[in-house]
Formats: sequence, structure tokens, C-alpha cells
Amino acid sequence: MTEEHTTPLVTAIITAYNRPTHLRSAVQSVLQQTYDNIELVVVDDHSDIPAKHVLRDTDVTSLSNCNIVRHDENRGANAARNTGITVASGEYLAFLDDDDQWLPKKLERQVQAFETAEDIGVVYTGIRRSLPDGSEIEIPPPLEEEMTKALLCQNVVGSMSVVMVRTDIAQSLPLDERFPCWADLEWFITLSTETTFKRVPEPLVVYNCNSPERLSRDFEKANTGRQLFVTKFEPLAAAYGTLFQRKMRGWAAYRAGKSAFHAGLYERSRQLFVSAVISYPFEPKFGTYLFASLGGQQTHKLARLINGYRT
Repeated sequence: MTEEHTTPLVTAIITAYNRPTHLRSAVQSVLQQTYDNIELVVVDDHSDIPAKHVLRDTDVTSLSNCNIVRHDENRGANAARNTGITVASGEYLAFLDDDDQWLPKKLERQVQAFETAEDIGVVYTGIRRSLPDGSEIEIPPPLEEEMTKALLCQNVVGSMSVVMVRTDIAQSLPLDERFPCWADLEWFITLSTETTFKRVPEPLVVYNCNSPERLSRDFEKANTGRQLFVTKFEPLAAAYGTLFQRKMRGWAAYRAGKSAFHAGLYERSRQLFVSAVISYPFEPKFGTYLFASLGGQQTHKLARLINGYRT
């Protein structure tokens, strides 16, 4: 770990909580990177089995540094990420949820993007979603509007695992620890008001949709996230005009409604989809999901057959 490097140090921050098998796989994906100057910071958010024990047989000697930090109590994903930012030494920070994995060239491609462009603070990549019946690749499209405006309605960046952020920017804009869900989207919007984003159109992250305890599956957390999101960002959305403000509220209700819909909470999802349609009746998805929720499980199944969208 004392080898001299001429490339910038990248700190890989893995947040971990009670998924020891996934954690080992996430760390292995860091060790398999083609980039050669990596500091690993694992933040254990008070797992039942400490991360230090889970990783004690993992050989990390190829890394420039390795630091495992454990919270004294469970504090949530954003608190764990903020801890990682605080202890990081790298010029750039790359985040990895413990149930995701990086493909080998992920960090190399992102550092290249930073080094070949000026005045950017965030680089993000495409993603490969691991689904029960296979996988699908999602490449973020080029944006036709400014990043902040796009993010206020949809997460056009992806998960935390796809981003690399300049450390000085991350340290000046900590994540909002109140958010139990939508935490990544909240931070991306905050970052977008202060810096420029650059996309790498390659799927360099594997997102495990089969993982237990994905936050998006917990409706109560999603609904709390929606309420916090609207309260925090409505003034920013209002700066784009009243119609856009309504559009932002519609998309927030739609995202929370989908969480309820996929959890089988059809009455709750109907309420949110109605709110989405009333707020912004010009988006066809809102009405489609409202229809699919009307008859509960039966129309849910019918909509899947007609439209082919996944639950």
C-alpha cells in the first residue's frame, strides 16, 4: 500500500448494513478495477455482523489504503455516506451500495472523463439491472434541458453507485440525513445547483434488483421521502414557473404511488396517482398507472400483459 502513483487517488465508499455476502461481492468488484490508485472506505452502519469480521479474509493489499468505519448505532444510508465523505482522502469519491457491483473499467472511465473535461464535479455512468428473468441495460440519454430541471421530475442520473464526485464539492454539500428514501435524487439535485455533470454512456454498474431490503420497496419510507422532497424543492421548482411546479409535484406523487402499487397497496397508490394526474394531466404514465390500480391485483395483472411493464 506504499506504492507511488501518478494518477489521482479515488476513494471508493461502500455503505454496508446486514448484507455480508453482498458486501464481499461489492468489495471484490472494487479490487477488480483496472484503475490502480484506490482507497477503500467501508462504512458499517451497525450491522449485526461487523464488516471488519465479514472482510477479515479479504486481501486488500493491492489498494492504496483501506479503512473500515463502524457506526455505534444504525443511522441510515445518508449518514453512512457522510461518514465516508468525512474520512476520505481521495481527490474523487465513488459510491457503491453494498448490494451493487462495479464492472472493472468503471473508475478508469470516470477518471478519464474528469481529466479530459474542465469544470465538472460529477461523472455518472450507465447501469445493468439484474432482474429475476435476466438483465437489461440502461444508458442515460443526453439531456435536452438543464440537469437541475430534469432531476426535479425524474432521476436521470441513476443510483448512488453510478456517480463519482469531486471530493471538495461533496464535502461542501453533505447529504440530507432526514431522507429515508430518494436520498440519491435529493443529493443529485443539490449538487446540480452548484456544479456540472458529465455522462459516460457505458453500463459500468450492476444493480441487483433481487436484493432484499431495497429502499424503493418500502412504501412508508417512499412516502416520507416524497413529502420531504416536495417541501425542500418546491421553491426551486417554482423558479421555473407554476406549471413546472405542478409537474414536479405530479412526478413526486407518481414515484410514491408506484412504490405503493408494487407493494400491493392499491388504495394508497390510487390516491397518489390521482394526485399526480390532477397536478399534471399531460404525462401519460400517470393515467396509465391510475388505470392499472383501479381494480387492484386483477387490473395490475392485466396491465402487465398489455403493456409489458415489470413489477
